[in-house]
Amino acid sequence: MNNLTIGALILIAIVILPYLFFSFRKLSRYNMPFFKAFNPSYNLTRYEADELKKSLSPITTEIETKKISGFINHWTAKFENNTLNVEDVKMLNELLATGKEDQVNGILALHPEALNRYNAINKDLNPVITEAEDPLYVKSDSVY
Repeated sequence: MNNLTIGALILIAIVILPYLFFSFRKLSRYNMPFFKAFNPSYNLTRYEADELKKSLSPITTEIETKKISGFINHWTAKFENNTLNVEDVKMLNELLATGKEDQVNGILALHPEALNRYNAINKDLNPVITEAEDPLYVKSDSVY
């Protein structure tokens, strides 16, 4: 072995040994998973945050489930009790205007008669303007 090889091995040992000692200390002291302990960017605060997230996950899932079930029950009751009103239709139209078609379609899919009731109220709310009724509509003979 020449001096260059020995120097390279010493340099590698100087860099790798502290990393290995630090990783083994994380592994033994904090009971981290093996691969996470050897990840240099994974530190104790990140590990504690992940553990807290894991422990709170069932609680947040339950809260989200209750919110969604309340939302579904609210809209289903409106359609079953026939209490869908003009304000609800206006709110659904605002959702459509903001680009939330999926949410409105999901709400209207909750009950078989929902779409018919929505369309009936919406038709009374926004009468359709035909070509003959619109005084500003003028047919043009020009072709673009």
